[in-house]
This record gives sequence, structure tokens and C-alpha cells, in this order.
Amino acid sequence: IYKVNDVTLTEEELKMENEYAFESISKRQNTELVMDCMICESRDKFKETIRDLYGKNIMFAYSRKLKPNDVYCIIIGEHCWNKEKYFTRYDFECDNCGLKFHSYVNMPITLSDWELKWDLLSQTEQYKNKKFCCNQCKNRWLANEKCKIAQISDGQNVWVNRGDYKSKDVVGYIYKITKKSTGEFYIGQTMYEPMFRWAQHLATDRFDIKGILDYQYETIEIVYQGDNILDREKYWIQKYYKENPKLSLNIMQTANLIDDRQLKIE
Repeated sequence: IYKVNDVTLTEEELKMENEYAFESISKRQNTELVMDCMICESRDKFKETIRDLYGKNIMFAYSRKLKPNDVYCIIIGEHCWNKEKYFTRYDFECDNCGLKFHSYVNMPITLSDWELKWDLLSQTEQYKNKKFCCNQCKNRWLANEKCKIAQISDGQNVWVNRGDYKSKDVVGYIYKITKKSTGEFYIGQTMYEPMFRWAQHLATDRFDIKGILDYQYETIEIVYQGDNILDREKYWIQKYYKENPKLSLNIMQTANLIDDRQLKIE
């Protein structure tokens, strides 16, 4: 049984960043009055009993048309005889943020077998009982733990995600690839850690990984918030093109070059 909250409280709850597990719209927006099990001879008899207790106007579904302080009932199941299974409250504590939360089903968010084996290097006994209030907390905890394992387990392979290196202050990077034997070069930009873009280039025909000893890959600028990464890429493409036009492998941004004074690096 739920009571509809006033508009102000509903709007505040909707601003919550985390989508916590096991919470329906009713639990997120309204107030739970009763969670219990009632055995009746029929669905109609159940509704009749509820109307006797809470008034004839009680609804048996949530609707946006309901006004604050209206009461409604959600029927979980018509054959839900196992009261211990469906109506026992289980309390948990999130291993990431420490939030204490509960569920009526003993199934908190936990680590998958794949995460235990590959992300945490099969340290199942140490991590199998970790519990989280939401997927966001689980992902944050997992990223931090993977970094710790990487520092401890020298020489072991740990999966690296390009999103792990994102910084709120950095827009991206400008990089340069030089072919040592010919002096040819290519200028590019990436929003992620440059090593990930380098790996993508090595998967192409132009920069075959078999010839990796003939390439020099370098980051020539970190682009911070407030700067346009495409403008900074254009600056470097044109700068190097004007110095050695025959060696540039960049096709875009090299026509109708502008004066160096119009684009300056800080």
C-alpha cells in the first residue's frame, strides 16, 4: 500500500543521481505504508477487503492522475504463498559508498563470474561477497580495485579501459606519428588517452604493426577545457604542413592556409 507524496518531495527524489536496485516508481516517488501478504479466496475478495480497510476509492495501480495523499495498492502476485521468500526484508551495505539499503528479494547487485575471473584475476574468495546499491557504485569500486591489483601484480595482464583515464579538465590530445625512414608524418586528435588511439592506428594498413620500429608516436599538446580540440588540431596540421608540405600525410585542413599569427599555442 502506498501514499502519493506531494509534488515538491517527488521532484527532489527524481533528482537523485543513482538509480538504486529494486526500487520501483512507487518506492522512489511515494511513501510505502504497508508491505504484507494476505491470503484470500479470490482477487475480488482481496480487493473488497482492502477497500474495507482503506476506503472504497483506493486504486489498485499507480496513476499520474492520483493527487497527493491518495492511497493505492500494488498487487505483487496472486499465488505468492511463500511469505518468507517474498516479504522478508534483507538489509545490505554497499561496499563502495557505505549506503545501507534493503530489498525484499535476497539479490543485491554483486560481481559477475566474468568480472571475478578477468577483472579481479580469479580472486573469487576475496571478492565474491561484495554487494552494491547500484551499478554506478559497482563500476566505480571495480575500476579502483583493478588499479590496486595492477599495482600489486607486477607483470600480470590487467584489462585497461580507455574510460579509466578520462579527466574532467582535459578535452583531449593532439598527437603526431612520424615514419622514421621517410620523415613522413601524420597529425591527429583524440578524446582519450593517446595510447588507445595509437593502438587503433596499428590495426590499419597505413601503420602496420609489423613495422612498429619505424614509427615514432608522440603527444604534442594536451587540450584543456575552454579550448576547441578541432582548432588545436588544425593549428598543428597547418604548422607542420607549411614546414614540410611534401612529408605531410594530412589531407584535410591544408588548403588555403591562414597566417600563423591567427592560431597560437598557449
